[in-house]
Amino acid sequence: MPLYQDITDKLIEELDHGVFGQGDRFYSEAEICSKFKVSSTTAVKVLNALQEANRVTRIQGRGTFVAAENHRRVVMYTDLNMSENQSEHVELLSAEFKREPAMLQTLGLTREDRYCELRRLRFIGSQVSQYSINYVNAKFLPDDVDAKFDQSQSVYQLIKATTNLDPYQLPFAQRNTAVKTATTPVAGAFSESADSDIVINQQRKVFLPYANHELLEYAVSYKLPQFWGFQTDSVFGEPDHVSF
Repeated sequence: MPLYQDITDKLIEELDHGVFGQGDRFYSEAEICSKFKVSSTTAVKVLNALQEANRVTRIQGRGTFVAAENHRRVVMYTDLNMSENQSEHVELLSAEFKREPAMLQTLGLTREDRYCELRRLRFIGSQVSQYSINYVNAKFLPDDVDAKFDQSQSVYQLIKATTNLDPYQLPFAQRNTAVKTATTPVAGAFSESADSDIVINQQRKVFLPYANHELLEYAVSYKLPQFWGFQTDSVFGEPDHVSF
C-alpha cells in the first residue's frame, strides 16, 4: 500500500471516531508532514485523496476543513411516497436466469451459481415513475419467477414467500445520485412521461444474515424525481421530538 494511502486511511479513522467535528479546521499540509514525518509531496497526496473522498474541503486562503456533509452518521430514514393518492402498479418486463461473470462477482457467487435478472416498470397512475433492474441470488427465487411475480407484484415478497427470508429486515448499502436521463441505459422508458431531464439513480446492495461474501441482491433503479423523496432525522436528542 502506498504511504499516502496508509496515512489517508488513518486520518479517515480519526474522522470516523470523532477526533474532528463537521466543519472543523483540519490538519494543514505542514501539520501532516510533522505528524507523520513525511514530505510535502506525500502530504499533498493525502489531502487530495481526502478531498476526492469528500471528507475534507480546501478553501483558498483559509485552509482545510472537515467536510460539512454527513458521513456514516446514525439517522432515522423514511422513504416518502409522492404518489399523491394515485394508484400504483408494477409491470415485469423480463426475468432471466444468468451466469455473467461480472455480476456473479458483484454478488459474491461462484461460476456454478446463478442469479436472476428482473427488469420492472413501476407506474403511478398511467405514468412510468421508475425503471428497476434487480440482480437476485437465484437460491432465493423459484424457477417460475414470471408466474409467481404476477401474484405478488413484488420481488421482496416473492423472496419472502419462497424462503421465509424477509429482505426488508436485512442490512443494506444504498447510494442515490441525480443523473441526466439521456445518459442512462433506460432513457427510452421515460421518453413520454418525464417532464425533467434528470432522474434519480439508486444503487442498492442487500446483504445476507450470515458470514459469507454472497449478496441477496444488487439492484439499480432509475426514478423520476417528482415521485421520489426521503427524510432523515438525526437520532441525537429525543427521537420523539425530532420530526420535519
